[in-house]
Amino acid sequence: MVRDGQKVTHRRSHYRPMIRVFSLGLLVFLGCDRPTPSIPPQQVFASKLLRAGIASDDPWAQAHLLLAFSADSRLEEARDRWSAWIEDLDSSIPLHGEDGERGEQHPHLMLRTGAWVLPSTHPQLVERVQSALASIRSPSHWKQINDLAWLVEAAAVLKLPATTATADADLQGLAATLLDALETSDQLVQRCVDDGVERPDGSADPSQSGTWAYTCGGFHLLSALVESVEAGYLVGADRQRVVDRLLLLARRIPWELQFRVAQEQRAVSAGISPRRAARHAVLARMKLAGHGLDVLGRSRAVGVLTLEQAAKAAQSCRNASKQIIARFLMEVDPQGLLLSPQTEAVDPQTWERALGDGCHLLRGLAVWYSVSQK
Repeated sequence: MVRDGQKVTHRRSHYRPMIRVFSLGLLVFLGCDRPTPSIPPQQVFASKLLRAGIASDDPWAQAHLLLAFSADSRLEEARDRWSAWIEDLDSSIPLHGEDGERGEQHPHLMLRTGAWVLPSTHPQLVERVQSALASIRSPSHWKQINDLAWLVEAAAVLKLPATTATADADLQGLAATLLDALETSDQLVQRCVDDGVERPDGSADPSQSGTWAYTCGGFHLLSALVESVEAGYLVGADRQRVVDRLLLLARRIPWELQFRVAQEQRAVSAGISPRRAARHAVLARMKLAGHGLDVLGRSRAVGVLTLEQAAKAAQSCRNASKQIIARFLMEVDPQGLLLSPQTEAVDPQTWERALGDGCHLLRGLAVWYSVSQK
């Protein structure tokens, strides 16, 4: 990284990977563009994502890449950039996009990524998270709740005390606010799953769109709550409330995976291009399965769910992941255009979605595999 005309270098030996890179598909072979009998589809898929992410200088792409390939040696330069950014307390990363509402492209996501990727003892990282918390007031609007999930998760991963101060409360109070919001918005999710209420598109507020109003359908809220239980922010009855949210998620995931299949079929029947309909459905299912495996894997790892509960809930994600990757490689993007530099230049939102959703799936598979081996 170059800063003020000087190249910044850092020692690399102190980075702690969140998950070991495993042989089931994440031993990436650069240059492999199509599955063969000796190179499984997941390895080809991982290779495409890693190449695309390394070739980009987009910080949000790097965040997703670091989470998906947490121990890959080819990302040492990206880790160095992260360390340099964290250590420069005067640096900042603005909201991405003109409207500042591009979902996961948020400064708090950078802190959450740093919490997983950098050493937990990193002094500037802890200072940045504490400073961000100190400036946060209790949310008065649902979009503020949406933005808090990454910050609360970062604090939980770093094991900051529950009494860490915010502008008008403390960290434990923020975690409780997230839980209250998720319980309220999940009422609509429960009606969809139990009573066949039509799933909203997620474009309105939680009173109309339920949990789907939140980024990635509320998975980041769930992730923050799981880590909050592990950090001791939510105990006793609140811990059980988190378990209840996860058990609803276990029912929601297979229902929603099937919903995306039906949605694709309806789109084709309505005259939408089959390739376009397939792309939308595959990427939506990719994100869903990846986040599902991530949250369920961590829930099992920290003991919020039992092994049996987590395994049963994750089965639909594991089954879907193979089909999703195969369809992406052979049907949605057989020529590798979605992840190309040309697409990043002319259609960055499509490129970002393909890379980000792909990274979610690989991270989820890695998290789940690390838990299943114990």
